[in-house]
Amino acid sequence: MYLDPGSGSVLLQTILAGLLGIGVIVRIIWKKITSLGTKNPIDSAETEDDNISPDEFDN
Repeated sequence: MYLDPGSGSVLLQTILAGLLGIGVIVRIIWKKITSLGTKNPIDSAETEDDNISPDEFDN
């Protein structure tokens, strides 16, 4: 089977997007599992990384 550069690029992008998507899902599930034992469980939409103030981007 012949893959030209365009098809190979699309295939590579699809594989990378799938792997990154799986990583995001695993991270969300892991945060939910680890928050079960805490007093203040985190919301699925909030993570520690989301609480960055706009001033921190000016540096």
